[in-house]
Amino acid sequence: MEPGTEGVGAHSHEANDEVFYVLEGAPDILIGEEWQQFGPGDFIRIPATVIHDFRNRTDQRAGLLNFFNPGGFESSMPAIVDWFDKNPS
Repeated sequence: MEPGTEGVGAHSHEANDEVFYVLEGAPDILIGEEWQQFGPGDFIRIPATVIHDFRNRTDQRAGLLNFFNPGGFESSMPAIVDWFDKNPS
């Protein structure tokens, strides 16, 4: 994520845990009602139905690897990438 990038907005997943692994930078992740900042090597699991979001409020790039458990949500990723292309920060 480029500096100043906001996420897609607070949301939850009905049937999937979402897992984030911070590759670089210091992104903020909303878990429930609390924003927390994380750094490289941090591993965050958001249980299904928990409200969450992500953002990069720093002046450095941030990289997140994320996946879903159980799988299957991956088919939604092209639409998410398209949304970010159409909604630059």
